[in-house]
Amino acid sequence: MSAAPEMNLKILIADDSPTNRKQLETVVRHLGHVPILACDGQEAVDKFRDESPDLVFMDVMMPGMDGMTAVKHIRAMQGSKWSPIVFFSALDRMQDMVRGLEEGGDDYVVKPASLQLLRAKINGYARLLSLQKMNYQYTEELENWRDEARTQVRLGAHVMARLTDADGLRDSLVRYFNIPTDAFSGDLLCARRAPDEVLHVMLADAAGHGLSAALAALPITQIFYSMTAKGFPIASIAEELNRRLKAILPADLFVAATLAAVDVRSQTVEVWNGGNPDALFMNTAGEITMRWPSRHPPLGILPEAVFSGLTETIGFHEPGDLVMCSDGLVEAEDPADVWFGLEGVARVFAQTPHTEGQRFVALRTAVLDHMAERPNRDDLSCMMVSLPVERRQAVRFSAKSAAVYQGPVSDWRLELSYGETELRYLDVVPHVLGFISQVQILKAHQGALFLILTELFNNALDHGLLGLDSSIKSSENGFELFLQERAQRLAQLQDGRIELSFLLHQDGNQSLLDLSVTDTGPGFDFQGTLAAELQEDNDHRPYGRGLRLLRNLCAELRYYGMGNKVWARYVLSEACVAADSALPESAPA
Repeated sequence: MSAAPEMNLKILIADDSPTNRKQLETVVRHLGHVPILACDGQEAVDKFRDESPDLVFMDVMMPGMDGMTAVKHIRAMQGSKWSPIVFFSALDRMQDMVRGLEEGGDDYVVKPASLQLLRAKINGYARLLSLQKMNYQYTEELENWRDEARTQVRLGAHVMARLTDADGLRDSLVRYFNIPTDAFSGDLLCARRAPDEVLHVMLADAAGHGLSAALAALPITQIFYSMTAKGFPIASIAEELNRRLKAILPADLFVAATLAAVDVRSQTVEVWNGGNPDALFMNTAGEITMRWPSRHPPLGILPEAVFSGLTETIGFHEPGDLVMCSDGLVEAEDPADVWFGLEGVARVFAQTPHTEGQRFVALRTAVLDHMAERPNRDDLSCMMVSLPVERRQAVRFSAKSAAVYQGPVSDWRLELSYGETELRYLDVVPHVLGFISQVQILKAHQGALFLILTELFNNALDHGLLGLDSSIKSSENGFELFLQERAQRLAQLQDGRIELSFLLHQDGNQSLLDLSVTDTGPGFDFQGTLAAELQEDNDHRPYGRGLRLLRNLCAELRYYGMGNKVWARYVLSEACVAADSALPESAPA
């Protein structure tokens, strides 16, 4: 510790003897301090209140109020500041000294005292008081820092809550909890519907906890939300998240993440897991029927060239829940240092009825009970997504009245062409939607147009160019096999092109958008596909509903040649259309 700085003290001297007062006054002035003189106890109390001295020399026997009584009054009026009190008295018995210390004195000096002793006493207390002053300064600085830190934490927590909050987290299918170890959580939970109403969810866990972990995770929120809103698949979102984090994070920081796309209409779940505990599919009986273990490193570690956005997709035919959690939940310890584990999650689900929200509440309670009020060592978070199974799922797109363009439209045309190179690496549908959604009248119909484009483009690519058979999806692990075959054929595609054309025009009182998609492949049996979609058992199959969806969204749908070209007309004046509802009898052939 550095030496205490020199300090000029105000020293109160209370003594009824002029000689004794003069002796002390001389020593005090010689040492560079300021003396304050009092002749009795009452004057000493008054001078102490008015002058707030740093050190007090107090005689015991004085007329009127004696020194012992005066010290009691002085101690009663003192605040947090410590002013040492030295009894300076001719009473030299041990019981007098003990009484003086018990009545509030800090020291006792017997008269007559040598000048050397008095100087030494004053110098010693000057050092102590200098240290006290330094301590007060440090304490004040710490209190100011604490107040400022609290303000910064409140502001930071508010800003981060606003940045990470989204309506998607209040989706009826989503439940979640996040229990941080600090004011800031390094676990991040996000949810949002894509334009086709597929629900995208993400649980991210940055290395460490507190503010540093929260700052590491924060950049990925806007990427996730914006790319989901544009219709990008979770594989592309994972790739972009990794690229961005790799560019901005230091080498010792990374973000474990689980991303999932839940399509209730098609009854599929697609998962990318990098560094998080297994994602689980839990059926209504509380059994684990599917696991998605971590097959990738966390985000921000691998360079773009070797990073993989490969996902795993399953079709579900029974209701259940998708459960994702951070390692903080898995590693939550009880008093015996036993982890809660994924076994704890399975145990809670097996013991709790599958009723509205009951398992979620039971899981959170079980984790907290397991820790038995011990502080969690890491952020605890969990996200559950309900996976209902219904025969017919309705997806509705409602145009907000404030966003709908009410006036007539001018003719607008857009033509795009994609060769085999672009088809291999580009997410064509979000790319195209980015173009057409710039037109004011089309913005309110983004969801329906995304569905139409997705179905038209995927049919052209999967069936027209790649020759894939959708019936593969009916086999065990069918979706995974279909996607693997798709990726393999797309990588081997040497010659192929898909052309898209859009014409926005006015026809009487209706605003219309005509779309056409043409591929250079050999075509496919679109007539057989249309007939198959009208079969009664179609709703129970994991494929074969795309064309019927198109016929419900579009006013007209026509195939040409061998199915290499399809033309669709979409009526923009309809503010709300239902997708995948019963096929109307008046639908055009």
